[in-house]
Amino acid sequence: MELFASETINTGVIAKGILVGFGGMGPAIAIGLLGSSYMNAVSRNPESAKFLGQLLVFVGMAELFGLIAFASIFIIS
Repeated sequence: MELFASETINTGVIAKGILVGFGGMGPAIAIGLLGSSYMNAVSRNPESAKFLGQLLVFVGMAELFGLIAFASIFIIS
């Protein structure tokens, strides 16, 4: 039982990897869904193409969550 007790596991590195992985995957899925919904809306109603500016605001908000996840790896010690 005491064989593995002397080894320590650095969980900070594992936590950083998981944080960057999910922190990058979430915004990528969100941007894909936003783009898909926008293209679907434009194909159904071509006059809705004027809402591209609003789409870019939402894409920026989704990307912000990825940047926050990336910045938070520097906080984890």
